[in-house]
Amino acid sequence: MKTVQSLLYPYISNLAIAFCFVPLVLLLWKKMSREKAYLFVAIYWLANGLLNVPNWLGQAENSKLQSQITLLYNLLDAPLALLVFYFSALGVKKKVLLYLLVLFVFFELAIVFWKGNNLSSSTIIIGVSTLVALIFTLTGITQYFNKIEHTYFDNTMGFVYAGFLFNYGPFIVIYIFSYLRIESDAIRAESFFLYYLSLLAATILTSIGLWRYARPKYKESY
Repeated sequence: MKTVQSLLYPYISNLAIAFCFVPLVLLLWKKMSREKAYLFVAIYWLANGLLNVPNWLGQAENSKLQSQITLLYNLLDAPLALLVFYFSALGVKKKVLLYLLVLFVFFELAIVFWKGNNLSSSTIIIGVSTLVALIFTLTGITQYFNKIEHTYFDNTMGFVYAGFLFNYGPFIVIYIFSYLRIESDAIRAESFFLYYLSLLAATILTSIGLWRYARPKYKESY
């Protein structure tokens, strides 16, 4: 007998993948491709969507292809997220993020050189990248709520950070069971469902922020 989860899974997963492309569509529709923070938000979610396109093409069971794509994406995830944080930051925080971005790229290169581009190196990289992304996501959310007045940019990035929180927060559970190999067939199915559910929530929040609040900088106002 099929569970509610198994019945919902194809709808949730397909919707989540589709919504990964919505930020880019909104960016182009609103003619804001020159706004670097928004551009890298769109690129970040586009990468997530492309990661999952093989599922649409009937390649979900092609473990070799899925593994290669996942290993590549895991190298890109943190640099793309850090670029979002970098272009949305000001002052000292922006300098810190630039140094951190460069250091993280060297960190990835060192881990890959040491262990090779495989599950072992990817487990280390994705673990550290998730922690880093969560720290800056929570920092961004805290700064947003500490402000009394918000610009359109602040409101947009508030939704982006909320999306990141839904993306990276549940991923901790997925990381423990999938990457640390505490896994069974049942847990694997639940991990995938949680992944797509959190991905859907994250992309919907990001899309709402871009649709409702995003403006070119010259139109920014309170």
